Amino acid sequence: MQKAIKAVIFDMGGVILRTVDPAPREGLAKRLGVPRMELEMAIFTGPTSLQSEIGELSDIEHWETIAALYHQPIESWPQLYNEFFGGDEVDMELVTYLRGLKGKFKIGLLSNAWVNGRQNLVKLYGDFLDVFDVSVFSSEIGLRKPDERAFQAVLDKLGVEAQEAIFVDDVPHNTAGAAEMGIHAVLFTDRDNAIKEINNRLKT
Repeated sequence: MQKAIKAVIFDMGGVILRTVDPAPREGLAKRLGVPRMELEMAIFTGPTSLQSEIGELSDIEHWETIAALYHQPIESWPQLYNEFFGGDEVDMELVTYLRGLKGKFKIGLLSNAWVNGRQNLVKLYGDFLDVFDVSVFSSEIGLRKPDERAFQAVLDKLGVEAQEAIFVDDVPHNTAGAAEMGIHAVLFTDRDNAIKEINNRLKT
C-alpha cells in the first residue's frame, strides 16, 4: 500500500531561485572573454565549487579562485559575484504556493550550496527561508546531492520516510538519486508544470 505524502522538499538554485534575466551573466562572460556556459561551468562545477559545497573551502576562497582564473584581481571577487547573480530572482509565486502547503505538509529545502549559502540568500533576497520547516545546505552537513546521505539528512530532520516525501530539483541526476531511495521525484522544468505534478501526486 502506498504511503501518504507528508513532506515536499525543494531544491533552491534553478528551482526557487532562477536566472530570469540572462543579460548580467552574458555581459560578465563577454567582459571576461569567455562563453557564458564555460563561465557557469567553472563557477558551479569547478573543483573549488565542489569543495565549498561540502564545507571544505570558503565561498570567498572559491570566488577568489574564479577571479584568478579569469585574470582579475582577487579582491574584485565581490563585483564578479554580484554581476554573475545580477539577473537571478526568487520565484515568490512558488514561495506563496509553498506557504499554502505549509501546515498540511512539511516543507523542506535541500540545496547544494557553498559555505555561507544560507546567509548569502537572506542578504541578497530577504528572509524567505521561514517558508521551510527544515532547510539543509550541503556545506553545513558535508554532503552533496545526489549522495543518498544528503537526502537521508533532510528526511530525518523532517521526520518522514522516503516514500512519504516529494522532492523537486532541476538536475536529472539529483532527481534520479532521490527516486532510487523511494522518494517521489519531480524534475523541475518550470513553475506551472512543477505545481501541477506536485498537486497530482498529493491527490494520489
